[in-house]
Amino acid sequence: MDEQETKVEDDNQKKSSEHLTQKDIVQLLLHNAQHMVTREELKSDINEVKDDIVKVESSLKQEISKVESSLKQEISKLDGKIENVESSLKQEISKLDGKIEKVESNLKQEISKLDGKIENVESNLKQEISKLDGEIAKVNAKFDKIQWLIIATIMTILLKDYVLSLL
Repeated sequence: MDEQETKVEDDNQKKSSEHLTQKDIVQLLLHNAQHMVTREELKSDINEVKDDIVKVESSLKQEISKVESSLKQEISKLDGKIENVESSLKQEISKLDGKIEKVESNLKQEISKLDGKIENVESNLKQEISKLDGEIAKVNAKFDKIQWLIIATIMTILLKDYVLSLL
């Protein structure tokens, strides 16, 4: 458009340098008037485009705001769900820890009972072994006495036979 305006101005200057007729002047005035209307229309169109841009921008801002709000709500819901899951898991872990502690305590008690039983069995076995050692010692002592009695009896018989054979 700037080129057209420049061309029109150049034409106007050429014509003004020549003597313009009334008809030429009217045509120039009409031509200029058409350009002025075109400029006004252009300004109006630009203003309409600006208004449209503002409306689109406003609409986009509203959409962005809605999407942002929706996403924030979803994030909030997810955060709540995560907190619930965390809480639930913590409770489960706490329950399991309690069960583990009970099992550990029960195992320690059972081990303690078994240790006590083992000690009792060991003590009883030691007593039984001690008794058996005492009985074995008595049997050995009796065996020794019987051996000596047998030897003494055999010696007595041999001595008697020897003495009788000498007589």
